[in-house]
Amino acid sequence: MTKASKPVLLEAPPVTSLGDIFSIAIVLGQNTVNLCGRLAQEARACQNEDTAEVFDDLAERERARILLVHDLAKENGTPISASVDDFWSEHDLRGDEAREIADNPYLITPYRALRLAVINKESVFEILSTLATSLGDDQIRHHAEVLAQSELSEIAELRLRRRRASRSEIKTAINKACLGKSPIEMENFNKTVETVHAIIRTMTFVIRFSWGAELSDSAERALEGLLEGFNDFPDVVLEGAEREAFKDRVLRENDNLFSALKSLLRELESAVDLFLTCAENAASEDAVAAAQSKAERYVRRVAVIRGQLDLIART
Repeated sequence: MTKASKPVLLEAPPVTSLGDIFSIAIVLGQNTVNLCGRLAQEARACQNEDTAEVFDDLAERERARILLVHDLAKENGTPISASVDDFWSEHDLRGDEAREIADNPYLITPYRALRLAVINKESVFEILSTLATSLGDDQIRHHAEVLAQSELSEIAELRLRRRRASRSEIKTAINKACLGKSPIEMENFNKTVETVHAIIRTMTFVIRFSWGAELSDSAERALEGLLEGFNDFPDVVLEGAEREAFKDRVLRENDNLFSALKSLLRELESAVDLFLTCAENAASEDAVAAAQSKAERYVRRVAVIRGQLDLIART
């Protein structure tokens, strides 16, 4: 959870009325609408339509939540405080982690869009819950708690959507393999790892074969390092008809190097999520430790490929 709210709260004007707390909730919601709208436009300009649609949906959901707060204010006969609006609308409450995710619209996937939404909502929840604990007026505190609880419910739903996105919205070969669904022993985990390695290695070979002439020296080194990193199953690749079908799919879904590397990034991110799921479901301590170790190694691989995509996008 981002910790950006504490210094902001120290600077904030005092909350002295019910209108203040409703106003804060409305303006924080409007900040979210503005953020999602801007990111939807940027994603669409980058031909990242799937992610743009996620941001459109998030903005629409937040507009509906704002209307509910307005209705609640009317029910209580409470005007909205413009002075509080002016203060809160000037603050970016997302935190450094969220800004890093939103930095490059080419790289934001539906999963990462929902991860950004969770971070943003956690900031809003922290602000409202902190205000609730600091308020002396019982009525104002009650409504602050209700608003905070509403944000917490939204966070739970967004986390569920984020989880689904990692498995279905991003249709990677690893997701389609349906691995790691049940509690696993070490033997089964090794088979899972071998399958994941085969998919990643095969995709890396396909990219080098199909777009090798376009690879920069640093991109070539990154892909070579990716292959060298599979020292536990160094020779596994898809073979025969399965390999040809996989190659055809990669070429069909990616018409340039940037798109292919982005698909490779999604496979790597899918691998991280899979190994974390394996760690949660593992039936032995050895399998838990192995799954956590694999997840850490794949996180480093994600960083390498994302770095190459950043370089291409900036040139």
